[in-house]
Amino acid sequence: MVDVRKSNAKLKMGGKTDLERVVSYIPSEYKKELEAWAQTDERSVSWVVAKLIDKALQERRKQQRYSALPNKLSDSSTPTA
Repeated sequence: MVDVRKSNAKLKMGGKTDLERVVSYIPSEYKKELEAWAQTDERSVSWVVAKLIDKALQERRKQQRYSALPNKLSDSSTPTA
């Protein structure tokens, strides 16, 4: 289940931001590992998860751009009438 809620975007008093909130359910092992990672990097779990999502989305966009490129070799090998 994912819960997305709007907030306001720059960091404000009380920790409110203009960022969206996403709630996700994960296995306890993942949570423990994320907490250890966050502690090692002196960051919050939320920050670590946001960076993982950012990296995954960048990779997805890169793959989409690559797959959208025309394949000139296969186009030239297509017989014409």
